[in-house]
Amino acid sequence: MSRPSPPAKAMKVPPPLLDLVLQARSGTSRRELDLELFEGQPGVSRTVGVTVGYLDCSGDLGVGDREHSAFMGWMQEAGKTLPGQGWWSAFLQKFDSDERQVLRAFVAIAAEFRALSPAELASLTWRYGGSPPDPTVPRTLAATSRAILDVLLEMRRVGRILMYIGDARVERMAGYIDGYRLCLSLAGLKDEEYLRFERWLQDTGRVPPGHAWEDAFLQAASGDHEAAIHRLLDCAAEFRALTASP
Repeated sequence: MSRPSPPAKAMKVPPPLLDLVLQARSGTSRRELDLELFEGQPGVSRTVGVTVGYLDCSGDLGVGDREHSAFMGWMQEAGKTLPGQGWWSAFLQKFDSDERQVLRAFVAIAAEFRALSPAELASLTWRYGGSPPDPTVPRTLAATSRAILDVLLEMRRVGRILMYIGDARVERMAGYIDGYRLCLSLAGLKDEEYLRFERWLQDTGRVPPGHAWEDAFLQAASGDHEAAIHRLLDCAAEFRALTASP
């Protein structure tokens, strides 16, 4: 069951994903935006997870991110990626798996897209939701939202992790959780349940103090990333059942 959302007046529309990506260009290091993933701690898989989680949360909040859909389409039309190829795959190949170069290139390509003139945007072949995004049209939030544990329990029920994060890697999953929670935070929603879940993982000895779940669960799963992720999902279900008990 989804946890109740705060009053609507406390909610606000989270910024488009490209706003956050382009803040990395100015060298900001605010941890609450997880922008250190672009420079201080380069990791392509985790960064992809952050973007996917952020976009999924935007969709769950009812605002979506049509600009990002257009950006993905433009990269293909401009020859930056091949049909069906993610930017990360294209750039890893281009830069010989240099992850720092890949992430810098991603930020630079986002800046190039944002620099397109209105006429250039209008001339693109839009197959991603109709007309180009109109910044004058207000984005409105849905009346309710989901906590990240709701999403984790849905993943567990569906059983197809690849549907959500695209690659069953613990760093991708950790990034997804970070991105989803970041979006909730920027929308003015406090997901304190996940903080309690993290404390519970440590209190029960599943995750040693000072360690991340991905390291602990990957070790427990003998290096099997998918098994480690399923262990996290099982723990989420156990925690929710305990906290839901009278």
